[in-house]
Amino acid sequence: MPDSPFRHAHVVGSTRPWYKYVKPWKFILIFAAIACFLVAQSHIVDVQHAVVETYETMRGNRPVKKKPTKKPTVRPTPITPEYNEAATKAQTYVDTLHLSEEGLRDRLTSKTDDYTPDMAQYAIEKVHADYPNNALITAKELEQEGVTRPEDLMKKLTSAKYKFTPADAEFALRHLFPDQIVNSVLNREQ
Repeated sequence: MPDSPFRHAHVVGSTRPWYKYVKPWKFILIFAAIACFLVAQSHIVDVQHAVVETYETMRGNRPVKKKPTKKPTVRPTPITPEYNEAATKAQTYVDTLHLSEEGLRDRLTSKTDDYTPDMAQYAIEKVHADYPNNALITAKELEQEGVTRPEDLMKKLTSAKYKFTPADAEFALRHLFPDQIVNSVLNREQ
């Protein structure tokens, strides 16, 4: 009887590795089954959506498709040379006068400069300013003029003249006075 290649397939205690007993087509079949399962699992959400949509259509209820909402388009303001001039002037004001953001806006829209609010806003967005640091510089100037109490400095910095935000004014006070004093001033302000 000729030697069959399958003769030792189930011999216990054989020294041949296990994969020598399994034919290549079995590996391919197992691999294909795993691949099909993984593909089916990755699209399960779409299948469920399709089943629900088909069921609704069969009942006569068509699914309501949402129309995409259009966002209102805002026309960009054309940038004229006046806009760039306002931005240049704003940078000069911030660097030399150490203005707050609102102070800068007021200065640009004043009768002296007479820029439109749009031009002023453009300039404020383009300017490189450190408003908290500007508040600190202004506070030091006020100290030299004789305003030494932290409460008075806080009121001056946030007044209609300087228009710094409370956060900017607090930054300035924290760099000039101990934290305990600043905290007591802030607690009284609230």
